[in-house]
Amino acid sequence: MFFGGHVRSFEDIDILRDLGFQFGEVILGNSDACACWRDSRVKNPFDDGFFLVAHGPQEGPPNDPDHMWREYVPQLKETIETCAAMGIEFLTIHLWMDRRFVKADVLPEKKAALRQVVACGTDAGVVVGLENLSEPAADLAEALGAVPGLMLTLDVGHAQLLTKTNRSTGIISELVRFIRHVHVHDNRGGNKPGDDLHLPVGDGIVDFSSILTAVVRSGYDGTMTIELKPEQLEHSRKRLEAILAALEC
Repeated sequence: MFFGGHVRSFEDIDILRDLGFQFGEVILGNSDACACWRDSRVKNPFDDGFFLVAHGPQEGPPNDPDHMWREYVPQLKETIETCAAMGIEFLTIHLWMDRRFVKADVLPEKKAALRQVVACGTDAGVVVGLENLSEPAADLAEALGAVPGLMLTLDVGHAQLLTKTNRSTGIISELVRFIRHVHVHDNRGGNKPGDDLHLPVGDGIVDFSSILTAVVRSGYDGTMTIELKPEQLEHSRKRLEAILAALEC
């Protein structure tokens, strides 16, 4: 498994490398961030093997197609252009597809937007991964089936929200062939945006042992971003490594 952390500044890259992480996830949250990283001339990968993936901007109003087409899709295309300029080959994006909350007439618009964004990524050599928010596997499968080339970023913390049982194992079981990246953080469940606490591993109720067992048995051995503050990264990585080591026994 390759462990990484968020990169919001050039200094974050040095912090991650000093901690022995193998990669960083650059947060390209807006046009200013894209311009900053394009101008930086940072190029992926680094001479020592350290590499970068990227995370795009937030979606905004999830039931507003006009905003999506006017604001969000152009932002995503700009983010893809930035990734291509930096040599980054994988980009995680948000686009909420949960049929419990997204209007039925909006979902086809979102699939059309995803097809356009994925096509842009293909042309630029950037693979696009849709991050789960609160969706069950079936809703994600519907989007993945409608958009050839779209991949999946599994967020195990998000999978604990708006549900009684973490959805990660179901997503892994049904959609492992699409999973290209994993996000890790803990929380205590809940039904509000503020419940997405991003706690250190083991400080919430996410059953990492069961989830990592499913991950390992699925054959996944790729990138895993620990979505925490720099000072929390090493402790959480050690907890994850201990779980993984126990599974090998």
